[in-house]
Amino acid sequence: MSDLSNCEAFQKALAHVIQHAEFNENTVSLIDYITNDKGNVPFCTGMLGNYSEANAMVSWFRDGDLIAFKQWCFIAAKLSRMEFQFDAIEWFPAYKHLYALLSDNEEIISWYRQHRVSYDRQGSIKDRDHPRKPDFHGYQLILALNHEWELLRERCDLILNADLKKDRKYLIDHRFYLALANGDKTEMENVLTELTSPKIAKIRNHEFAFTFTEHFIATHAVIYTKLAWRNGYQLDIDTPWIPKEWLAIAPLDQYPEPWAFLEDFDIFTALEGEWKDYSLARGK
Repeated sequence: MSDLSNCEAFQKALAHVIQHAEFNENTVSLIDYITNDKGNVPFCTGMLGNYSEANAMVSWFRDGDLIAFKQWCFIAAKLSRMEFQFDAIEWFPAYKHLYALLSDNEEIISWYRQHRVSYDRQGSIKDRDHPRKPDFHGYQLILALNHEWELLRERCDLILNADLKKDRKYLIDHRFYLALANGDKTEMENVLTELTSPKIAKIRNHEFAFTFTEHFIATHAVIYTKLAWRNGYQLDIDTPWIPKEWLAIAPLDQYPEPWAFLEDFDIFTALEGEWKDYSLARGK
């Protein structure tokens, strides 16, 4: 799958992920708890999401099965979507879009693209628009997914010209967003080549949320490359950290949902309580 596969760290990581992808008694219990609304359903949903993410990685990096990979990406993304039903204002950084984007399922991508309550609610807007806050970084992807290029350019200029002492390692991301907003294919490729270079990859690939991906892909670089392809820019980046086979926008004919509770859940189910006005509409 890549020239990383002969690396000892890769093989150890793959063995670790395979363990998390095994269907066992614990998996059965998680499905039972969610199906029958027992115990801590949000926690169980998250754990089953981890199981699905692990299966996505195994489907590709062990089996080379692109169809199964996309199907598991969709399942992982939908389970993550279900978690927002329990906590609508859950932290929603850019990396949470990974599996939705890789699934090529337009319905789940549409929901993720529209979900802004984590950024638009009262009390969060100030952080969303502050270049020194992590919310600023996450909101950039929402704007790009919605083709809000003018605002995206303004925000890129703001942060790239700010005197940042903390989190300067993320400035490269805003260089990519600016290149995307300007339609500069060469600069997008230059930025992603830099982001996946050994010097930067050894830092950016190993963030706390990347347990199942850190030895296989450059998570943010994969998201950005997929984003470019969705906008018609077929970037060519020579790196094992971005699997070329994942990039073409090719939805599957079917996205099987292995459990009844998952199939019964409508992605566009209205949010509840004080967040109901942030509910999203299918087809927008």
